[in-house]
Amino acid sequence: MRSTNKKFISALACASAMTALAIVDPMGVTKTHQVAQAATDNVPARSAGIDVSSWQSTNLNQQAKSGAQFAVVKVSEGTNYQNPNAQGQIQSAEQNNMMTMGYHYTHFGSDSNRAVQEGNYAVNSAQQAGLPQGSYLATDWEQDVNNNTNGSVAANTNAITSFMDTVHDGGYNPMLYSSEWLLKNKVDTNKISEKYPNALWVAKYKTNGREDNPDFNYFPSMDNVAIWQYTQNWRGQNVDGNVNVVPLSNKTNTNNSNANNGQSSSQAPARPNTNKPAETETNWIKQDGTFTTGGAINLRTGASTSSSIIAQLPANSEVKYDAYATKGNYTWLRQPRANDQYGYLVGRANGQDWGTFKTTASATNTAKPNTNTNNKPAQPTNKPSTNTNVNSDWTKQNGVFVTGGAINLRTGASTNSKVIAELPANSEVKYDAYRTIGQYTWLRQPRANGQYGYLVGRNNGQAWGTFKEGSATASKPAETKPVQQTTPKQVNTNNNASWTKQNGTFITGGAINLRTGASTTSPIIETLPINTVIKYDAYYRSGNYVWLRQPRANGQYGYLVGRLNNQAWGYR
Repeated sequence: MRSTNKKFISALACASAMTALAIVDPMGVTKTHQVAQAATDNVPARSAGIDVSSWQSTNLNQQAKSGAQFAVVKVSEGTNYQNPNAQGQIQSAEQNNMMTMGYHYTHFGSDSNRAVQEGNYAVNSAQQAGLPQGSYLATDWEQDVNNNTNGSVAANTNAITSFMDTVHDGGYNPMLYSSEWLLKNKVDTNKISEKYPNALWVAKYKTNGREDNPDFNYFPSMDNVAIWQYTQNWRGQNVDGNVNVVPLSNKTNTNNSNANNGQSSSQAPARPNTNKPAETETNWIKQDGTFTTGGAINLRTGASTSSSIIAQLPANSEVKYDAYATKGNYTWLRQPRANDQYGYLVGRANGQDWGTFKTTASATNTAKPNTNTNNKPAQPTNKPSTNTNVNSDWTKQNGVFVTGGAINLRTGASTNSKVIAELPANSEVKYDAYRTIGQYTWLRQPRANGQYGYLVGRNNGQAWGTFKEGSATASKPAETKPVQQTTPKQVNTNNNASWTKQNGTFITGGAINLRTGASTTSPIIETLPINTVIKYDAYYRSGNYVWLRQPRANGQYGYLVGRLNNQAWGYR
């Protein structure tokens, strides 16, 4: 289930259960208003601010009128989602003389290589949304199904630092957002603060209800905090409320000093350094080959993460290169372009391929770029090795599987097998057979020259995407679906007095059951696949659930969960 809105994580900071409803968000106010007076590029300490995502309108007039002097806008998530409201929200903030910042909701957990890819995606998304370079761009790092925070403190910290370094190299000022509990228990904030002083944005709520102003007697006891998110319902507007602890400035500060009255000094250069290395300064090894990107990778003007971006190459892009060079942790590939120019992209990081290589006969070199592969992350070893080419072990079935998130396509049906490519969310894969090994159900994809690719379709019976049947006789791989959570049957869901009227559209972030009533014990009408668009006319809170009501034919309704424990199950 993809998390496409800003998570409220006060459960890690408060003992009480969530009570505030965040489905509601006031739409833009169009009446004449008086704009809050604030400097566009800097705000003094203890200024009010908000953060917004696709759940909020593109019109921030009401928040500005209420005193917000800065706005942090969600620009992206993972490597395949951009906030559709980001550009409008940034423009509205600027029109209201609010200082604009951005944030990216992460999926990288403790994976430093993926953190770099997400950092590049965040930078590109921020640029596309119109966030001025030199602005703050935070990584929103918190626990959910797409972002595992249970790695070691060292691995978590390295991954976060890799993201922040990439953001810095892209011309933005990096910040780190998370809950006080995660920052104190899962991250080495001292190490991060040594490199990026006053760059922490910490969430800790005194109450889960409305809070108009911060109570500094409740302020989290942490060093190097730049912003404190103290409420999820600021001034009754169902928007997160923040206060900056130190002065903030989007102006360039290239020396990274911390001498300006405690001002947040994670400043990056206003524009990326091109820093194109001279051919004589780089030991390039001639090799003619083709590289197919396994995910989104930046093509740059030089072999450096600080070089300007020519384009972002999507997954499965074929790039012909004529040479490679290893610089630090990266193996760079050189792409010949028009007018004797070159483009450069990363083919490997820490010895791990970022795609697949095909090399052609060359008088100079015919081998794959040779890097130190001893640094490759160790694959899990607790899965039995199997001969995946034994057809008798597979159940034949022609079908189509649509990935619900990024999934590795491998050379064999084992997590020890080599990764051919990382398939992004919503990739369609035609498979001809499936097989269950341990907790995984693997799908077999026919490829060229009688070869196969293998990917996980289910884990512990839970689908990692959606299945489209490929023939009338084929049946979905038979697995035990997760047991539905049972709760006491709710009140009469057809009683309109119990529902709050609201016309809206909800897009499912994963497979969600549509039921005959607002209860997990109600019969299931159908299971809605990921990215299903649902129009609802009302919502209802019952226990930990926020239910949405879908009008159907003949005056009937369908009901689905929109939030659980205040965590959105989709977006709008």
